[in-house]
Amino acid sequence: MTALPTSEFSSRTYRRASNASYIVGIAALLLGLAVGEALIGTVVYVAAFVVGVTIPRASPQPVYDERDEALAARTSDLVLTAIGFGGFAVFVSLWTLELLGRFTWSSELLSVFWAWCAFWLLWGGTYTYVRFRA
Repeated sequence: MTALPTSEFSSRTYRRASNASYIVGIAALLLGLAVGEALIGTVVYVAAFVVGVTIPRASPQPVYDERDEALAARTSDLVLTAIGFGGFAVFVSLWTLELLGRFTWSSELLSVFWAWCAFWLLWGGTYTYVRFRA
């Protein structure tokens, strides 16, 4: 059995292999956590992530093009918008309920709130940095 030269594979094949390695890694992590083997799941997850990052960099041709970048940008925009407006609506509602005496914050929910705030501060700082560097 002879191996095909890497140039005979399309960029789509490399992209699929890279994406498949991420899926395998995430599945291994979740399975490892579910069956009590978190260390094995984490090791497989990290290894699959490294493979997923390495495949596009090691391929002899571009794996992602402008269309992929535009799709990723649009996806990021949709996710960030949902997290931003969704979090804003939820947290303002919860603060209002607390002020009315109808809700008490748990330590876990406060941690989620502070992580949400920290995320947006990080995003805003990074955006400002990139904007001034452009």
